[in-house]
Amino acid sequence: MSESIIHSLWDYFLTCPLMGNSKINVDFLPEKGVEYSIDTTPATEIVKQYVDGSSIRQYLFVIRSVEEYGPDVLQNLSNSGFYENLSAWLERQTRAKIFPILPDGKTPQKIEAQSTGYLFTTGPDAGKYQIQCRLQYFQEG
Repeated sequence: MSESIIHSLWDYFLTCPLMGNSKINVDFLPEKGVEYSIDTTPATEIVKQYVDGSSIRQYLFVIRSVEEYGPDVLQNLSNSGFYENLSAWLERQTRAKIFPILPDGKTPQKIEAQSTGYLFTTGPDAGKYQIQCRLQYFQEG
């Protein structure tokens, strides 16, 4: 069992077949190479509060990657297609109830993409892409 939600997510995405053997970082993405990063994003944590102190909560995060990028249309299609496939993978994981193993007192309910994947910055031969995601969970009071 992980000590934090971000650690749980890191462990979880290590099992994602789409990411292959690429390195998965937390809050760090290099300028070149093919790597991924799980980055936290600010958000209201409590979605619904119950009188017993328990709550439905959310943890927002972004999956980012640095990929080969340039005038090669097939490469850029592959980069964008990865994020379509990642979104579909998250949907399948939620339907199958395959979630990150969260710290004690937290029970995952849903993991999902909240945006399409998109190119957010480019360099001479590398592009950085990202997709916004959400983990919803129940926290005991």
